[in-house]
Amino acid sequence: MFAWLIGGCSTTPEASRASDADAKRFESVPRAAIIYVYRPDIRGGVSTVWVDGRLVGQTVSGTYFRVPVRPGRNVIATSGGDMGRIEINTREESVYFVEMQVRGDSESDSATIFRSVPAPTGQQAIARCCTLLESWRPGQQRFGIFNF
Repeated sequence: MFAWLIGGCSTTPEASRASDADAKRFESVPRAAIIYVYRPDIRGGVSTVWVDGRLVGQTVSGTYFRVPVRPGRNVIATSGGDMGRIEINTREESVYFVEMQVRGDSESDSATIFRSVPAPTGQQAIARCCTLLESWRPGQQRFGIFNF
């Protein structure tokens, strides 16, 4: 029974090593902007990330997402009682980096601080600290702290 409870507490699955290596090339794509959202912090609980109202996934320390978005005004936010949020303006075929710091041990009592960082800063931090997580896709089973 204990293993079943741990499985219910899992976050978003890690991407393959090949996908992580590809994402760490930090390349742009045609007709979209790319936003890297990463967590270099060593503490803090799980945080659920949304971009432009779309569920991206749950993140923990030492992880990141690579999120393709429509160029323009983009909103990155967290859910639950955490009111963490940032808006950034993006351009087609450009790459952006957003660092998140999560304070608190659980999603219900956490506070997330986002900040946009220069590309060299974000690239170095991700290469040093972080593993790529798979973004949630429509039709995929939801995950979560209380996903029993």
